[in-house]
Amino acid sequence: MSITTSTLVSFVTAGLITVAASAQTIYKSVDEYGNVTYSDEPPANATAEKLELKPLNTTPAITPAPSPPLVSPAPSPSPEPEATSPPKQASGYGLRLVTPKSEQRFGPAEKTLTVVMLTQRKLEPGLRFQVYIDGKVQETTDSNNVSIALSKALQGRRSVSAAVVDGAGNVIERTEERTIFVIRPAGHG
Repeated sequence: MSITTSTLVSFVTAGLITVAASAQTIYKSVDEYGNVTYSDEPPANATAEKLELKPLNTTPAITPAPSPPLVSPAPSPSPEPEATSPPKQASGYGLRLVTPKSEQRFGPAEKTLTVVMLTQRKLEPGLRFQVYIDGKVQETTDSNNVSIALSKALQGRRSVSAAVVDGAGNVIERTEERTIFVIRPAGHG
């Protein structure tokens, strides 16, 4: 692979400018063939023009503020009140929705709504995922990837959320609700 003189000069210049940024002084010399050389030291066998670099305009790095911890919304009331509730397992799953995205639109060509959930740790035995549309349970599963058939009944603006629940259906941890829009053509189911 051959490197042209201009390419080589560009690489050398970029490197020297980087070095020169800290040194603030560089030397420019031109040989008998017209090749330009930049250096942080004056050449021994040639005359060189001393160049003073202006200070670089730099901005210090910004340290992002720490993110606030995820706070689960208050669980919605259980549809069937129980006389005695079993003790809740410790949460801390960091449950969150990956899909659908907030304000996502599902057109007529899309046949399913895929809900993907992530947790920071594996579910304890006896716990499951539950997916809600408009606050109503759509599916309870061990899988963190759920597909729901989109039908005319789901047309319009809908809210989607998910939760980790125990065997009795008690919510251990719940995600935020996301708004989606389902568009179905008239006359199709």
